[in-house]
Amino acid sequence: PYYELTLWACLMLRLDLAMLLWKYTQDPCRCALVATLLLYSLKHNAYLERDDDRRRTKEMYEVFEDLALCVLNQAYVTDSETCKRAMLSKWGRLKNYNYLDMAFHAHARNFMAHPACQEIISGGWRGQFKRDTSFMRILLVLVVPPLCITPLVPFDRKVSYRRAVQGRYKMIYIDKLTGLDAIYNRAFAFYTAPVTKFWMHLMMYFIFLGFHTYALLKDMRYIAPFDLTKLAWTEAVVWIWLGIWLISEGIDWLQSVFDNHTKLKYTADAWNRIDMISIFLYVVGLAFRITPDPAYFQAGRTILACNTVILFIKLLMLLEYKPMLGPILLMLREMMKDLGVFILLLLIFMMGWGVAYTALLIPPDRISWQSMAVVFVYPYFQMFGDFYLDVYEGENDSSYIDKEYEAGPNADIGKWQSIAAVALLCVWLMASTVLLVNLLIAMFSDTYRCIKDNQLIIWKYQRYKMLSQYRASFIPPPFTFLHYLMRGIRKVARYCRSKGVDLSNNSDTYYWKDCMIRTFMQDARDEYLSVSDTSGGNETEILAKLQSVESHLKIIRRVGNRTSSLYA
Repeated sequence: PYYELTLWACLMLRLDLAMLLWKYTQDPCRCALVATLLLYSLKHNAYLERDDDRRRTKEMYEVFEDLALCVLNQAYVTDSETCKRAMLSKWGRLKNYNYLDMAFHAHARNFMAHPACQEIISGGWRGQFKRDTSFMRILLVLVVPPLCITPLVPFDRKVSYRRAVQGRYKMIYIDKLTGLDAIYNRAFAFYTAPVTKFWMHLMMYFIFLGFHTYALLKDMRYIAPFDLTKLAWTEAVVWIWLGIWLISEGIDWLQSVFDNHTKLKYTADAWNRIDMISIFLYVVGLAFRITPDPAYFQAGRTILACNTVILFIKLLMLLEYKPMLGPILLMLREMMKDLGVFILLLLIFMMGWGVAYTALLIPPDRISWQSMAVVFVYPYFQMFGDFYLDVYEGENDSSYIDKEYEAGPNADIGKWQSIAAVALLCVWLMASTVLLVNLLIAMFSDTYRCIKDNQLIIWKYQRYKMLSQYRASFIPPPFTFLHYLMRGIRKVARYCRSKGVDLSNNSDTYYWKDCMIRTFMQDARDEYLSVSDTSGGNETEILAKLQSVESHLKIIRRVGNRTSSLYA
């Protein structure tokens, strides 16, 4: 029970006890990663009242991440190939996660930046392509699909599975296949590679943006309700594309909700949230666009025009592919949080200055409901140099002020009111352009410096997110239906091939494979502990207590066995 006791010690925030119990676990690296994931969830999702608990949780999180990293490094030095095979082994007790999945969800960035993890990610990203395959060849094959069966795209000597005569599965190299098997396996290996899916999604999205832009600028005109004969063909293509896109995103969302083994939730990805907002605005804009009232048509066209900004923002996903540009996207996300704090402070100052400005320079008899916009409009543009000096001189012809009024003391601006307004304007300019703007620049600089120091580690961590996303992604719209057709054909073919296949020894094979991985990781842990001093100060006392707990557990098991034999 050392694994369960280690997690219990982590929940109790007992670092010395947890480290001592960890030394006796059967799978040390996996146990350390699960403890890291548990401590990360405890640190971010649980409400810890005391500062000491938050500090100890952070400390234990860093310690167990270092332990997992040290064991991984020792295993990689001992045997790199066995280490990488062990990293890909799944664990049924935690959603079939492998080591990389657990490290990714625990935000163990240093662990993910290890060369063993990066070699696995690089190999999974390029699929069965050779290492030196350029993306220009991939784009050329995407434009001319028959080239995928030619040597233009070289493959490694990876294996594919097919049914042998004796009713067992046999491994056959791709480059030795001929006929239809060669065509099918090469096409399947090409189009299922995550790098191919990435460029395919990007290329099809550029085409969609081209149709959308042309339809919005040129072909989107008012037509009679349900008179589709006058609908431009470019706009019809956009409608069909949007419908297929909506169906595919809905299937992804349902799969993430009802599938417990989904590793990445749909709403956890920022790009998926952007897709949801974009599709929602598109549906609303099209609903207004097909209404019989021309005024609603203009409203729908306005919504679609504003939605174009969101559609083009999604092109920023191209930055995640490059090591120098990927962290910039994270900088933008973190700076948006700083910008939210700045906007909150700005609104407080703006409300105070705007109400005082409106009360001083707009008399009661000349104010209207439109004048309420002055509270936000004038202070905002005064930050950028438009001071509206004609208002202080009484020459205000703005549409925000009521023009029909009776002359009198309630309709004129006094001398002292103008002087007070000028003084408040000076205070507002100092507070906005000097204090708040420089505060925002300082917050941006601090965020940039924090991410710049860990730029390479952050990019290596983000690579696995891209790999998981495009490994599970479908063929991009409007060809998503081909994916479901191929998926059905593969299931039928797999069912037909499974008949007569001898799988009786598979469970034993998996058991011995798991035992070999555990033994390999235990040897790496023991070798790491032999060259480093990781013992705590109270190890002797804790070990005595642990032996006492073990003796009690033996007594409990003995009593349980006797009880079960009596009732047998």
